[in-house]
Amino acid sequence: MVSTALSIDDKVTVKRVRAFFTDELPKLQLLAHVRLSGVSLDAMPVHYSNENTAMDKMTRQVQAQMYIKDMVDALSVLPDMERKVIVLKYIEGLQWFAISDRLHLSVRRLQEIMQNALNSFDLAFLETLDSI
Repeated sequence: MVSTALSIDDKVTVKRVRAFFTDELPKLQLLAHVRLSGVSLDAMPVHYSNENTAMDKMTRQVQAQMYIKDMVDALSVLPDMERKVIVLKYIEGLQWFAISDRLHLSVRRLQEIMQNALNSFDLAFLETLDSI
């Protein structure tokens, strides 16, 4: 029997990546002036300038676009099912039951896949996630 219990480090990783998808990705999308319809994440880049010049806005926009590109690249290396579950849950905003209907898997199985997906995504997106 395979244990589905997560270690403390895995729980911290899952919490961090989930926060990225739910809190930071929407901010990045707004900042980047990008709405990705299948694969999209938002994260607000750290910016310490008190200026709000056109150059500052453009710099933040380009940086946000680079973060989103890095996110899409990280998603692209995930196994197909892990990528689908992340995209359906966090990008398309579907509820677990809707994802279950679409993928013909139980909600419990989908949640197990999500745990693995978030850990895999963290490894693939680590450098970018640390800089956000």
